[in-house]
Amino acid sequence: MSSLIFAQQETIIVSGVVKDSLQQPLNNVTIIAKPSQVKLKIKYAITDNAGFYKLLLVKGASYAFNISHLGHNSINKEVLFSANTLDYNFNLNTRNESLEEVVINYKYKPLEKKKDTITYNLGAFTNGNEFKMQDVLAKLPGIKVEDNVIKVQGKTVTKLLVEGKLFFDGSTKLAIENIPADVMAKIEIISDYKESELLRNLADNEDLALNVVLKEDKKDFAFGDVEAGVGLNEFYSVHNALFKYNPKSNISVIGDINNFNNSSLSFSDLSRLVGGTSNLFKRGDLSNNLMSFASNNQERFKSTTRFSAINFQNDINDKFAITGYAIYANNDIVNKASSIIEYLGNEPIIETREDFRDANDNAAMFNLKFDYNPNANQKWIYNINYLNNNSDFLNESLSSAVNTNQFITSVAGKNDNFSHNLEGYFKLNDTHTMGLALHHSITNMNSTNNWSSNALFLEEYLPITQTTEYNIKQINKINSQKLNFLLKDYWLTSRHFHLFYNIGFNHKKSTIRTDISQVFTDNSTTDFSELSNNNLLTLSDVNAGFGIKSQLGKLEIVLEAKPHYFTFIRAQIESTNLFIEPKLDINYKIDADIDLDFGYDFTNRYLNDVSYLENLKVVGFNAVLQGNPNLTDTRSHNFSLYYSDYKNIDDYFIDASVDYSINNPVENNTIIQSGINRLNMPVILNLPEDNLSLNTELGLMFYKSSLEFGVDLEWLKLNQIINEETSVINSFEYGLSSKWLYKLNKKTQLNLKYKHTGFQVTSDEESRSIENIISLNFDSKFLKNFIFKTDFSTHFVKNFSENTDNYTLQNLYVGYSKPNNKFSYSLNVRNMYNNGVVVRNSFSNNLLMSNQVFTLPRVFLVAFKYKF
Repeated sequence: MSSLIFAQQETIIVSGVVKDSLQQPLNNVTIIAKPSQVKLKIKYAITDNAGFYKLLLVKGASYAFNISHLGHNSINKEVLFSANTLDYNFNLNTRNESLEEVVINYKYKPLEKKKDTITYNLGAFTNGNEFKMQDVLAKLPGIKVEDNVIKVQGKTVTKLLVEGKLFFDGSTKLAIENIPADVMAKIEIISDYKESELLRNLADNEDLALNVVLKEDKKDFAFGDVEAGVGLNEFYSVHNALFKYNPKSNISVIGDINNFNNSSLSFSDLSRLVGGTSNLFKRGDLSNNLMSFASNNQERFKSTTRFSAINFQNDINDKFAITGYAIYANNDIVNKASSIIEYLGNEPIIETREDFRDANDNAAMFNLKFDYNPNANQKWIYNINYLNNNSDFLNESLSSAVNTNQFITSVAGKNDNFSHNLEGYFKLNDTHTMGLALHHSITNMNSTNNWSSNALFLEEYLPITQTTEYNIKQINKINSQKLNFLLKDYWLTSRHFHLFYNIGFNHKKSTIRTDISQVFTDNSTTDFSELSNNNLLTLSDVNAGFGIKSQLGKLEIVLEAKPHYFTFIRAQIESTNLFIEPKLDINYKIDADIDLDFGYDFTNRYLNDVSYLENLKVVGFNAVLQGNPNLTDTRSHNFSLYYSDYKNIDDYFIDASVDYSINNPVENNTIIQSGINRLNMPVILNLPEDNLSLNTELGLMFYKSSLEFGVDLEWLKLNQIINEETSVINSFEYGLSSKWLYKLNKKTQLNLKYKHTGFQVTSDEESRSIENIISLNFDSKFLKNFIFKTDFSTHFVKNFSENTDNYTLQNLYVGYSKPNNKFSYSLNVRNMYNNGVVVRNSFSNNLLMSNQVFTLPRVFLVAFKYKF
């Protein structure tokens, strides 16, 4: 029975019941009432379990009723509603049709591109033989991992997320070596990632983020593994990676102890996390030059590493969250190398050198972040970061040029860095969004360097007293403080034009003290006080900015101008500088997911603090630095062009970039060369230097395989002053690469790669080095529960002296695990052919270096793993 109830004079409530042919009420029936008058709104309702519906309609209006339900014939009825209308019950008859076949026309896409996000559906690329995230990434087209740095489309991933939350503040190394492969469902590559939508137009940093999407059953679950291994020659390993995730909180605990260079975290890795927490400041504005005190310990002769880390995130409520991490690393590293060094100049000098370095490094980091969101239009972030490092190393060098001499270098150092920053983002109204940022940091670096030899050295630069054994001691103390402030507003003035402007202040104060002395065998000393440095340096930058962003059809243009007023004080010299920094970005959207980007900026840069020293600083047993406080800053014009085509990403993709910079005035070194001894004096030259690079990648996708081709070219022209004569040095570095990923079946995959790299340096004569690498990664499951994996590479190297070195590296793994069994067992073989060296060629300033780096011997390890 239906009824009409007058809600008011102009509206009525229409209600009724819908039944089937057996007079049983039908639920989830859709009733749509479409008015014949254009100005009236369409109304709809859905019946409940009793078949009842209710609609609020306009009295006296005519409606076209449509009543529909799955498996029943629809009713279409024109109704004019008036006060005396009563009957609005409906009966639906069952449709007399049989469903013979249902065809779902859906194409599963291994790769998907939506706006700024590329999604890899991992099931299409993996086969279950992967253990950690790095094994998965190696099988994904368009992604490269080198030295724990992830590159996508030729760009470096700067943020790593798990379920949209930063993992150890975005650390890629910790993620790829520890996140289990079997918990990942997808990997998303997010261009122009922003931590908050309020930052969409405020932040200048264009982060490229990689987000790990967990499988549904792991999003509120604890998972991970603990592994222990023992081997011949007293090799061992203990590793744990434990994770607990749920929508409101997560915690990760990672630990590792090993003595065969399996996994470690150095001070270099930790320092990458310092100063990278700001969303508004540019990365370079917060750098503390900690990397200059870090060593590269990737290729080791002996190694014992200890590492532990914890990362947590907790949403206290809908408005407040706390995240943080703590990391500790202790590394005992022995490096051994044999080098041929050519000193370019009018009379080239060849030096052969044997180096043996024994280092102990302790590093710890603590980070805490408070995230407060009082409402949808406001966000506050406060971040605290502390890093401590203690490092001691002893380096023995046997140098042969005209004479053969032995030098011993010992360094003991301690570094501390404390930083904190406060940021707020506000959406004032529909047209204005504002950002505020404050950053403060304190850095202390103290070290003691000793150089000793039985032969006289650096006598041209230091007033050394002749004796039987020579020992030069240098004490270094550096204190630096930085303060940064920024206030920025983004204004949506109209549909086609946006304006943004900011004011800022950057201040740095540094004190550098060095004391050099000669230490005699009876521990008495002679101080070279006339060579000491005690420099106070302050640099202030008052700046502003104004920009406009315009959208004209497929063309987006961003034009910006930033005036800077610098006040620079060093060694009782004060200078001021007004510099206007222009910036232009143009994006042309050729088609959906086909873009062409052009960028230009004109920048200036002040030199490293030590370049402004008044006196000498010893930097090695054969090199000293003479600073120059009269120097100021350098300038650079930078151009970039980038093309990408990801429209048909499941068939192919293309990306290509060209970068060109011309630097003038430019920083350089005047070198006074005497044998292998060098006096380096920083200088700013009004001679242009050019840098041109080209990077391109083509990927082709097939049913069970993919092909990738890459070309990397870089040309650099620089000026070099050696013994008061200026020469032009041209260097050309190139790389050609290809990769074939092939999925033979569900259990077996292979990855075949070829890479050709070359380095050509032209001055008064031409020098070049070449390396060809053929590599193969293969994994397969056999006999139901066994997994076999191997990675193999053969290297053909010709160094700058045209000597050739060929060597082969291979690692092997055989593992056994039953389905649904938490235990697994494996045999690992590292450096299977017991190859003793790898070869590295490089060029820096006027030095051509060909290095033979000695590596760990063959390692056999039996491991046991328990999976949670």
